[in-house]
Amino acid sequence: DVKQAMIADATKDAKERAEKIASNADSKLGNLKKATMGVIQITAPNSNEDYSYGGTFNTDSKEKEASITIKLEYQVK
Repeated sequence: DVKQAMIADATKDAKERAEKIASNADSKLGNLKKATMGVIQITAPNSNEDYSYGGTFNTDSKEKEASITIKLEYQVK
């Protein structure tokens, strides 16, 4: 459930950012052309752990921070 919520939130944020960029360029977003998702990175809070191509999963800390990268490509009108 947490992964699905993270993906949904990241996708919404990516679209909002793309809309702001398009708006600043006096354009609008067209159709979504492509969507890609990176791996989920789980690290200790405020750590300097390196992100890994295959994902990071911290097992030392009870407290965790998770992040994911979503890339959306839109047509521009």
